[in-house]
Amino acid sequence: MKTTLIILSFFCGVFTLFSAPSSVPDEHGWKLVWSDEFDIDGAPDPRNWHYEYTGFLRNKEEQWYTDSSDNIFVKDGMLHIVARLEKEPKPNPWYKEGSADWKKKRKFIEITSAGLISRGKREFKYGRIVMCAKMPKGQGVWPAFWTIGTDPNHKNWPDNGEIDIVEYIGKNPHRKSWMQGAMHWKSPEGKYRQKNGKFQILEDLTENFHLYGIEWDEQKVDFFVDDRVFLSVPIEQCGNVQYNAFRSPHFLLLNLAVGGTLGGKVDRSCLPAEYLIDYVRVYQKAESKN
Repeated sequence: MKTTLIILSFFCGVFTLFSAPSSVPDEHGWKLVWSDEFDIDGAPDPRNWHYEYTGFLRNKEEQWYTDSSDNIFVKDGMLHIVARLEKEPKPNPWYKEGSADWKKKRKFIEITSAGLISRGKREFKYGRIVMCAKMPKGQGVWPAFWTIGTDPNHKNWPDNGEIDIVEYIGKNPHRKSWMQGAMHWKSPEGKYRQKNGKFQILEDLTENFHLYGIEWDEQKVDFFVDDRVFLSVPIEQCGNVQYNAFRSPHFLLLNLAVGGTLGGKVDRSCLPAEYLIDYVRVYQKAESKN
């Protein structure tokens, strides 16, 4: 690993020294079962990831997702996901005059970004799932690290379950920025349910690398930043003995959204905005391995 990466990894380590159950995984029974260290320059490793679908995807977000190396690439030991303001707006190929559909009524693509998903390649049931990353700067940026369930009998959201390991919402000035962890599911009665909790930001998360993660077992999901747990959700609240979306394998997602229902108003002068990810790692205990 290059010298710059050693320094970045040092930052991720420093923040985990002082708190923590599980700051040193091996000492607590965790064994590394998979990681992407993003050490090979170029496209993200196709053994681990698919690109997000091209287009406008969800939440009325402003970005058009691409698989372009302008928006997503690995360089100097890190994954770079970049939201860009296009120099010249591009025609939206989905545009339909008079449509009420937000994806079709936009004439132009003005902002592009990207995301990765591990569905069908890397899927996990339980474990300590962590990412070392530096958040992008700017009003309206919405980077995330999350999971979706893969039970073949429960394919539709929110029935398949979602764990938002981290969602960061950039604001100007920075002191108004915030981040959260969250879970989404369908109750046994067929109703949408969610549980979320905000992390008290004590410093600018865009200045340094931090460790974001969950510890997930058959009883609960604990959400943490630098091993400071800020949300714990009992899994028994999220289903019943017949089906619980959080007792099934999930795949991973990494993306940088802009605006939309959570991102809000966008300061376009802040673009391009870059989400930097040093690594993603999954640890499991012997009895939890798939």
